[in-house]
Amino acid sequence: MLVKKIAFGVAAAVALGFAAFSGAASAAPAGPAKTSIVKPMTDVSAQRYVERRRVIRRAPHCTVRKIVTRGPHGHRVVRTSRVCR
Repeated sequence: MLVKKIAFGVAAAVALGFAAFSGAASAAPAGPAKTSIVKPMTDVSAQRYVERRRVIRRAPHCTVRKIVTRGPHGHRVVRTSRVCR
């Protein structure tokens, strides 16, 4: 049963291989190439409906970071530093 399935698979692969070569050979693509690149919107009337991303900065955002260094005799020294952006 397994041999019959393998033989059928090989025969199908050979048949598909011959079918690929039987078509007309052409270096040019069959149709216009469709790309996934988004083109810029040129319709001015529709641009007013496009919502733009708004970033509101209310105040500086600060966090406390721990800076670990090595002190005398290789001991860990942990300092905290306030970092604002």
